[in-house]
Amino acid sequence: MLDDARALAEGTDERLWVITIRPTPNPEEPTVTDNLVLRAEERGHFTLDLSPIHDQLSAFIVMPYGVKKDVRSGKKVDCDPAFHRIYRPLLEDADISWNRADLETDSGIIHSGMIAALANSDLALVDLTAANFNVAYELGVRHIFADRSTVLVNPHVEGQARHAPPFDINMIRIHSFVRGQSISDMQAEDAIKALRPVVRRATAELEIDSPAHSWFDLAAVKRPFSQLSQLTAALTAENGAREKIGLAIKSSDPDAMKAAAEWLSNATGVHEGLRRSLRIELAIGLHAEEDYADARALLELSQPGLDDPLHRVWLQECVMVYRRLGEDERDPVARQGLWRTARGYLEDAETAGYVDSETYGSWGGLLKRELELQLDNGDPAVAKNLFREMAEKYRAGFEGDPSFYTGVNLLMALRLSGRDRDESFREEFNEILTVSRFLNKIAIADGPTDYWALATRAELTLHECLESGRPIDEAAEQFAEAVRHGRADQIRSTKYQLNFLARHGDPEEVIERLRLVIEQAR
Repeated sequence: MLDDARALAEGTDERLWVITIRPTPNPEEPTVTDNLVLRAEERGHFTLDLSPIHDQLSAFIVMPYGVKKDVRSGKKVDCDPAFHRIYRPLLEDADISWNRADLETDSGIIHSGMIAALANSDLALVDLTAANFNVAYELGVRHIFADRSTVLVNPHVEGQARHAPPFDINMIRIHSFVRGQSISDMQAEDAIKALRPVVRRATAELEIDSPAHSWFDLAAVKRPFSQLSQLTAALTAENGAREKIGLAIKSSDPDAMKAAAEWLSNATGVHEGLRRSLRIELAIGLHAEEDYADARALLELSQPGLDDPLHRVWLQECVMVYRRLGEDERDPVARQGLWRTARGYLEDAETAGYVDSETYGSWGGLLKRELELQLDNGDPAVAKNLFREMAEKYRAGFEGDPSFYTGVNLLMALRLSGRDRDESFREEFNEILTVSRFLNKIAIADGPTDYWALATRAELTLHECLESGRPIDEAAEQFAEAVRHGRADQIRSTKYQLNFLARHGDPEEVIERLRLVIEQAR
């Protein structure tokens, strides 16, 4: 098995990892799994060892999530790969249960569950990427409540200058590892190996690492902390509900999420604001697992008011769920009804003032799907009108919240809308192209391997070549460069966009050449 796995990885930048699930090994009675781990380690392979039966310590991961701009360098970094590829396997290998605050949708500003986890977790792992304000706040709370077992990590992102940690904490031991915008197998392996002994030392609770406890007499501050007696019953119910819903979503099991939703409907001690936010969270989880019908049912139960911070999230999620339902619907009449409902939610978002790229990007995506219905039996005049509407929506998004994403889609809609190539068209086209290229250039400088930025650069060049009559060689080279940094689902989206261009008027021979370039570059 190890030989076969090594053969599969040979010639690639992938590493061979051996992941096992076994109880603590007994040297007197070795198992087949124990033998596998031993042989893998003898060959120098990386192993992760998960124990199904043990008394777990608890860890709280304090870190930024998503793409954040580092205030020290001015550059953006995707924080999530460090969680998925390093921190989570590191803690699970150490048999430590973990939690992360941003994995929950919350109806309040700072919820009690996060404070309790910061105060009472056996370990806090703190990622200092981007010098994030929320991370600084949570680290401060942790240092007040816990005198030890707080691990600070300051990753170095390749291609960016090394920065010292913030002055306030640079006297504390801080650990580091090297990572890229994405994290390779080798980088993940090296980081986990470097942090394993750090976690072992921290959980052994051998030394004080909190400046507050080093400088002040806080000996009376002992964990675990109890909530105020008059709030205990309510907060216990709330935290229990959060935990139950969080576990269901982490399972990625639609049945578990639906069972949790049914439990939530009858749960006592959960106020309606929290019940609503947890239903939205479950709906997002079901959407991710392509269970659109059950996601819709939960969204219909959880409509927030206009003054609720979750209103925008709820509306935009409703749009996507109804759009997906329409894509899966075979009956044309039913499909149109579902998409009409999605349109209604988009109109509500516009009325509510959510005039951002996401709202109008979703609107443009919905219009693309409606255009697909016009190809075979539709009236060309209807298709032309849909393209003009698409251009209007992308233009509104581009003017209200400029981004290269709305810019490139606006160029596409303008080109395929059937407008005369008069002076007005050329002036608008060139203005949008110039601004989009500028925004795209900034995005590539911030993230040289960001797939969407690279793919958008290629499509911008393609639109420019097709309008000017130039050869598409430069666009082909840029598509090939983008594909080198893309995941399968991202590349699939780019191929869909190219197919859309071909079906609505761009030269098939041009698009076919780009399809071949993409396949060869993968």
